Formats: sequence, C-alpha cells, structure tokens
Amino acid sequence: MDIEEAAPVTSQEAPLDTAVEQSLDIERLRAAIRRLTDEQAEVVSLRFLEGYSISEVARMMDRSEGAIKALQYRAVATLRMFLYGGES
Repeated sequence: MDIEEAAPVTSQEAPLDTAVEQSLDIERLRAAIRRLTDEQAEVVSLRFLEGYSISEVARMMDRSEGAIKALQYRAVATLRMFLYGGES
C-alpha cells in the first residue's frame, strides 16, 4: 500500500490513537517501576500513585523525612534513566 492509499486519520480515530499512546506510556512506566529497588518502588507508589506526603511516607516506612526525600530523588532519577536514557 502506498502512503497515498492510506486512509487519513479522522477526528473520531484521533482519540483512539491518543488512548493507545497513553496506554503504552503507562505500561512503559509500570515496567520501569518494576525495575526499581523495593524501597524505591514503594516510595514512588506511596508518593505519586497514592498521594501521601513526605512526612506520611516517612512514618509508614519508619524512616526520616530526609531519607525519604533522598530515596525519592534516586527513584525518580533512575526512572528517568530507564525511560529516557536508553537503558534496556
């Protein structure tokens, strides 16, 4: 099929394309989170998925707020490397 023969994307199909792209992005993020250490994954989950504050997470994990901030920083940096740094 030539490129000229391909049907143009209609406005009804565009939301589907966006939904598929978002789904793939979410799956890439989930896969990257699974590669974190257990503690890093827990901090990411509690902070960003469940919405707890630094102090709440510190209490839950029996760590200092400073330790949670450092753990979160390392987790986010590692996720960034996994997602955008070409790490496979």
